[in-house]
Amino acid sequence: MTDLPPELQKLIARHEILDCVHRYARGLDRHDDELLASVFHEDAIDNHGPWVGGRADFVQWANHECHDGLAAHMHHITTHNCEIDGDVAHTETYVIFVHRPEAGHDVLVGGGRYIDRFEKRDGEWRIALRRVVMDFSYVADGSPFDEPGGYPRGIQDTSDLSYARPLELTTP
Repeated sequence: MTDLPPELQKLIARHEILDCVHRYARGLDRHDDELLASVFHEDAIDNHGPWVGGRADFVQWANHECHDGLAAHMHHITTHNCEIDGDVAHTETYVIFVHRPEAGHDVLVGGGRYIDRFEKRDGEWRIALRRVVMDFSYVADGSPFDEPGGYPRGIQDTSDLSYARPLELTTP
């Protein structure tokens, strides 16, 4: 890729880094341990507030200890800033998350930012260090409303419709 103009190399790197951030959210929301682990270098450190640890421990904590007790959750990636300097990139990615516990009608809503140091090793961009900044959190009333029928339900594992290959139309 070194024969490409520097501007194009930078665009490709930014795209690869953002793809990695999106894989992170999908790995969390689908409880896909392998996908979640793939976004971190083996020696990466994640700092989620009071929780600090390496890749394997983070996957266990995030996908199981933290999220197993939830009926549903979503992590929405929004604004993404990226500064690339050779094989190191510093990023700030905004996230809004929604957690719905198994019991009750409360929904936990929060927003913050992933502050990451990405490193390109062996031709692949992955997170080397992540720190999470919380900007807001609140409890909302999650009482159900009349939603139209016919929609498939999201599933928090790899049997979710988003993993279907090839995607086909099935009718009841």
